[in-house]
Amino acid sequence: MRYNYLCEFLHRLEQKGHTEIDKITAEQITNYYAYISERPNKTTGGVLSQKTTYTHMRIIRELFTMLQKEGKIQANPCSSLKFPYPKITKERTILTRKEIEQLYQATQSARERAILSLAYGCGLRVGELVNCNIEDIRLREKIIIIPKGKGNKRRVVPLSNGIIKDLSDYYYNERESLTKGRDYNPQDKAFMLHSRGGRMQKRTYNKHLKNIIARTRNPAIKEKQITIHNLRHTIATHLLEQGIAVEQVRRFLGHSQLETTQIYTHISKQQIKNLMR
Repeated sequence: MRYNYLCEFLHRLEQKGHTEIDKITAEQITNYYAYISERPNKTTGGVLSQKTTYTHMRIIRELFTMLQKEGKIQANPCSSLKFPYPKITKERTILTRKEIEQLYQATQSARERAILSLAYGCGLRVGELVNCNIEDIRLREKIIIIPKGKGNKRRVVPLSNGIIKDLSDYYYNERESLTKGRDYNPQDKAFMLHSRGGRMQKRTYNKHLKNIIARTRNPAIKEKQITIHNLRHTIATHLLEQGIAVEQVRRFLGHSQLETTQIYTHISKQQIKNLMR
């Protein structure tokens, strides 16, 4: 992604006759910002999202910062420019700690508890849940390895004693019986298996969550219409509420930018305001 964005930027400059990087001005970068803000999305045909546009400009800023540090340019043309991070346009639904407890209490199997512990306790994305393999979970080391998260970035997530117990109970007590299903493939080392023995997919994860929610008999939880991904939003908010540093939460979630994690600090403050009202 970074390489493609820089190539597009440099190619655009070259088209405009600007071929010397040390001669690039703030005005030329501002013109590029206007261009990229209106350029059609090559995949969908619509305009680029505000977040994608911001990422374009952030990478360009990083390029000139690096060039200045290495002495390739004397002045950074981006130093006086500001590219606003996109505002939150969609409210992220999260659960309270009590509601999370109710979900755990409503589970009926070790597999269901393992699903909650991976999605909430480890903050995994849905795709990371689907791709999770046996070798990725190191119970003795108390970690889970995400070899290819968003942007193909590898990260390591620590496991609490409670999560280790939930994952161990499922793996040692229930998983083997699932391998007898007709869809089981010995070559596929998926950690979470569905009832027929195949790798559990996004739809099945959400189906299990829906069943757990129904058993809580809590209309407030049901009304929120949460999905597996909302559990990731929830753990992020809960960690920040507990006083965990934003940078630590960023690494835990695998966010590339601190601004993405800081969205949850906004949510936490808004919750407090709502309670005060």
